[in-house]
Amino acid sequence: MKRAAVILAGGAGTRLRPLSSDENPKQFLKLFEGRSLLQLTFERLRRILPAGAIFVSTNEQYATKSLEHLPELPPENVIAEPARRNTAPAIALCTFEIEQHLGPCTVSFLASDHYIGDVDEFVRVLSRAYAFVETNDYLMTIGIAPDEANTGFGYLELGETLEDEVMRVQAFIEKPDLARAEEFLRAGNYAWNAGMFAWRSEVFRRELSSVAPDIAGVTRENYEAMPSISIDYALMEKAPRVATIRGDFEWSDVGTFEALRKVGVDV
Repeated sequence: MKRAAVILAGGAGTRLRPLSSDENPKQFLKLFEGRSLLQLTFERLRRILPAGAIFVSTNEQYATKSLEHLPELPPENVIAEPARRNTAPAIALCTFEIEQHLGPCTVSFLASDHYIGDVDEFVRVLSRAYAFVETNDYLMTIGIAPDEANTGFGYLELGETLEDEVMRVQAFIEKPDLARAEEFLRAGNYAWNAGMFAWRSEVFRRELSSVAPDIAGVTRENYEAMPSISIDYALMEKAPRVATIRGDFEWSDVGTFEALRKVGVDV
C-alpha cells in the first residue's frame, strides 16, 4: 500500500510573539543552524518517503512561503486551506484529496513546528505506526513518553497492548493540573498527546462518517461552512479503535521561550 505524509503548517505561531509574526510564524523561523522547523520536519520524512509522497497543509497566506522553504516539494503537493477551520476539516480534506491522487493509501500527519532530537528513533516509531495501521483497522496517534509532570499538554490514557509497542488508547485527557499530572507520571500508563496521526484512508473515511458525517462530506466548495473543530474533538475522542505508540525521541513542541532554550536555542 502506498504511504504518504502531511505536514500541518497553517499555524500562526502566536505563543512565540514577537519572535514570530503573522507573516513569519514559528514553523518558518530559521532557529536551528539556519534551517526552519518546517525544513527539519521535511528532512525527517525524506528518510522514509520520496518528496512526491509528502504534502503540506497550510492556508493560502503561507503556500508560497512553504515552497520557498521546501524547493524539493512538488508545487501541487501544497494543499491550501480555503479558510481557517482548525485541524479536523483540514485533515479530512487532505486525506480525501491524497486518496484521490494516490488511491487507497496510508497517511500520517505531523506538525511542522515541533522539535525532535533523536531523528533515528522518530523514523523508527513512525515506520512502526505505518506498518500497524496498514494491517489493522485502527486510527493511530503517536504519543510521547512523559519525563516530567507537565501541565501544558493533553494526555493519553493507555490500555492493553495490541501488538509489540502498540497500545489501545483508553481516553484522551485535557491538560491536567499539577497534582493529576504527577499522578499520571507515577501511574506509568500515560503519554503526552503530541498531535501526530496515521491511518489508512478508507478507515479514516469510515470512522469520520460514523461520528462526524458533516466533516466527512468536506470539499473545497463547502469548506468555509465547515465547523472549526480539532481532529481530537471531532474524531479521535469518539472513535472506538484508537491505538498509540509511546515515542521517546526527545520531542518538544517548542511552544514557549523556555522550551526553545531547553533545546539549545539562544533566545
